[in-house]
Amino acid sequence: MNVSASRSPARVLFDALASLRLAVTVMVTLGVTSLAATIYESKYNTAAAQRDIYQTWWFAAILVALGINIFCAMMSRYPWKKHHVGFVMAHIGILTLLVGSLISLHYGLDSNMAVYEGETTDRVTLFDKVVDVELPDGQRTRIAFDFEKHRPRPDKPRRFPLKGTKVTLVADDFHAHVRMLETFEEGTSGPPALRFTIEGPFGKQDSWLVADDPERHSVDFGPASFVFHASGAGHEHSVEGRNHMAFALGADGRLAYTLSSTKAKPVTGVVEVGTPIVATQWMGMKITVDRFFAASAKHREAVGEEPPNKDAMRQPAIHFHLEAADGATSQPTWLAWSGAAHVPFQGGTAALAYRPTELSVPFRVTLTDFNSEKYPGSNRPATYESYVRVEDPERGSSEHHISMNHPLHYRGYIFFQSSFCCDPPVEGQPMMSVLSVARAPGLPLVYLGTTLISLGVVWMFYVKPYLARRQAAQALKAHREREAQHDQKAVSSPAAAATGPVEAAGSGA
Repeated sequence: MNVSASRSPARVLFDALASLRLAVTVMVTLGVTSLAATIYESKYNTAAAQRDIYQTWWFAAILVALGINIFCAMMSRYPWKKHHVGFVMAHIGILTLLVGSLISLHYGLDSNMAVYEGETTDRVTLFDKVVDVELPDGQRTRIAFDFEKHRPRPDKPRRFPLKGTKVTLVADDFHAHVRMLETFEEGTSGPPALRFTIEGPFGKQDSWLVADDPERHSVDFGPASFVFHASGAGHEHSVEGRNHMAFALGADGRLAYTLSSTKAKPVTGVVEVGTPIVATQWMGMKITVDRFFAASAKHREAVGEEPPNKDAMRQPAIHFHLEAADGATSQPTWLAWSGAAHVPFQGGTAALAYRPTELSVPFRVTLTDFNSEKYPGSNRPATYESYVRVEDPERGSSEHHISMNHPLHYRGYIFFQSSFCCDPPVEGQPMMSVLSVARAPGLPLVYLGTTLISLGVVWMFYVKPYLARRQAAQALKAHREREAQHDQKAVSSPAAAATGPVEAAGSGA
């Protein structure tokens, strides 16, 4: 009779799930995946490894398959005997560890805390990327969507209805890494702007200047600097002892300039768009204003580039516009990572930001000191460490030391020394420490599972053999005692047989 043919399909499936062949396949797959994930994390960063490997459905499926195999292998020995104690204990430990790992993987916290020396914060930054939208009427919506995995395209846009409104955010393009270019167009109410080009013996350079803008009103190329003022002209804009050019918009609407140098007196004049200004004081350099707007509107353009290896150095960007139920749309624009965009919409201005999610921890952390030691004879950091003060409403204030191999465990949170900025430090700016902050809700189960596995291994390799040897010794001792009793009986039996007839004869007489 064919035994395999007599088994039910359920039994065949159970034996397959409990088989050693499946165990080897799953373990090899998990090992190779973990090795690849480690290499991937070192090449990119933790966020990339979490997003692309550890938090994927297929990695969870590998862990679930391993758990099913271990559970079925354990149940295949049921009903268990005393000698199965270590086996069952180790298998339950592995199952407990897997459950704890899955809980931490999908419900835990992986984040960063960047804090300057002397600064106090309770905010941590998650690896998730979200888009925050605020409409002109003040209504706010947060969109949590992985644009890098599900990239919108012009032929396949992604539409996100904003909750509680009749407005839709439409994303129709995405770049994993961009270089943002800011240009200006003629506007109706914006600040004056101009673009100029400087040509000289060492090359050609161009830039935009926006009058009285805190960030764009001046530029310094090293040998010469430039500035644009919204009003006024004359020698008050000259810089003595420096190659400097100041543009100023006069009350008559004309664009004037003041040219200063290290060797000659300032020179003034009127700018004619498209006509070069020859600066004889600057080795004959030519300065040409090729665009000038008395009122300008800023326009941002994203140029897609090859993404760098390090995920943290990438600058993704989303191309979007807003749509209202009545068909009104906003001007399409690019929204870069860690940036914001303001677009006119429905008679007001809508604000959008593309940034990481932030959370608060239930205590405050102050970086009291940061120390970085270098390898002898080099500028490479050998180690770096943070000294922090934790102010907790429940536990009070406490001082702690965090280094590369010495994390801080506090109220279920683990603080690792991740990186720092900057070395050498920027003048006038304190050092910044970057701490990785993790919280693993399944960690108690991981510890319990590890303990059970250790006890199971100790039982199987030490306790079980000891008990087997003791049982064998007891059995051997009992066997020898039985043999000794048998020998005594054998020795005493002939004497009894010899005296038996004599006694019988005497009694007969």
